[in-house]
Amino acid sequence: MSKIIDDSEDGLREEATLTRYVNTTPHAITILAAETYVKGRDEEDVTIPSSNVSIRVKSESEVECLTIIGSLLVEIRKRKFTSVTYLEDGVEMPLPKQQEGVLYIVSRITAEALPNRSDLLMVDGAVRDDDGRIIGCTGFAQL
Repeated sequence: MSKIIDDSEDGLREEATLTRYVNTTPHAITILAAETYVKGRDEEDVTIPSSNVSIRVKSESEVECLTIIGSLLVEIRKRKFTSVTYLEDGVEMPLPKQQEGVLYIVSRITAEALPNRSDLLMVDGAVRDDDGRIIGCTGFAQL
């Protein structure tokens, strides 16, 4: 975790903790720049590469009931989360406790399986190209 120390003109010494974002998804995530300015500079897209960390949810389903759709008998299942796996460099470990200054970017299902964790982010505001492919996002969401 890094800190920025800002000696502003008013003589107050302020410290800001830099946040470390750990992308646990298998693909890079691009946050698309808005058409605004930050401190007088043009914003640029930011890409967060996939990391050596993976957080995945294991689940199972049970048949709740059956329904008929057309001529098919279709199962309606209830899905239950059974466990969460945390892999670092391919080695399974216990899920780390929340740490100040560390946020994990996870899949939506992982965030839903761990609703009491405030350090989990999921992609929000997906932006698609003309062919419907996701090319980035505008931010993150928490549960």
